[in-house]
Amino acid sequence: MVRLGFQSTAGFPAARSVRAAFALFLVWNPLVAQDALAEPANCPRPAIVSRAAWSAAPPVGERMRLQVPKSIVIHHTGVESHPHLPLEKKLRDLQLYSQRPGRENGRPKRALGDMPYHFFIGYDGRIGEGRGLEFAGDTRTNYNPSDKIQIAVEGDFTNEQPQAEQLKALQALLCWLRVKYAIADNDVRTHRDLADTSCPGKNLLSTLPGVKRPGQ
Repeated sequence: MVRLGFQSTAGFPAARSVRAAFALFLVWNPLVAQDALAEPANCPRPAIVSRAAWSAAPPVGERMRLQVPKSIVIHHTGVESHPHLPLEKKLRDLQLYSQRPGRENGRPKRALGDMPYHFFIGYDGRIGEGRGLEFAGDTRTNYNPSDKIQIAVEGDFTNEQPQAEQLKALQALLCWLRVKYAIADNDVRTHRDLADTSCPGKNLLSTLPGVKRPGQ
């Protein structure tokens, strides 16, 4: 997880879709998860605010790495949510912060090719399109983000509670992505499963019983 002004960032991946007649998908009941076999029609693409709609800047190609998505990682932004700001501004601010070098927590911060996440779920449950899925995400923690789809949920869920709209959006996004890329239950993880971090926060983690916890 990396601090990005009003929020933080971690790593992300993406890429070519894998066709499947039947694939595992995750059904969320915000606090209960279960596996089921379903056709893609049961998990339609949720409404997503496109990069064009939030006026994204072009990615910096030489800072990006190609990938093929094979798993999903869930994050929180790690800072207090901002319900008064529109999702489009949050996405622009996050990308601008990510693409600029500087300092973070007293240490040098390298410039990324784009925002580190592939999807960003705002306070109101709207989903924003981040880095292209054909590109691996970026992280400032010690794990390899290649082949992973990075999803960030706005908020510091060590202290805040996720909104019902955010959980509903996460449910729909996970369902669609799991069918589209044939991602199994044990390949849906949280940031703390992969690195030394509290992300995505205990209050979001408690709503994700289908996501593997460290040590379990």
